[in-house]
Amino acid sequence: MASDICVRVGRKIKELRRAKGWSQQLLAVHADLERAHLSRLELGRREACLRALERIARALDVEVEGLVRRG
Repeated sequence: MASDICVRVGRKIKELRRAKGWSQQLLAVHADLERAHLSRLELGRREACLRALERIARALDVEVEGLVRRG
């Protein structure tokens, strides 16, 4: 079962991606990740490594802290 932080980070990534009007595929391309991997991250089924979080944050134009901060 996914940990609370994985679910929370996944939801935040999905929220920010949707706010940009991007599909998972488009974010995956911008973050240089596989779409299936991004999907698992958004669902909280995988833990994101720091490099993946950095790539996602850069693609979404936010700080990494914005992906993991509560609230």
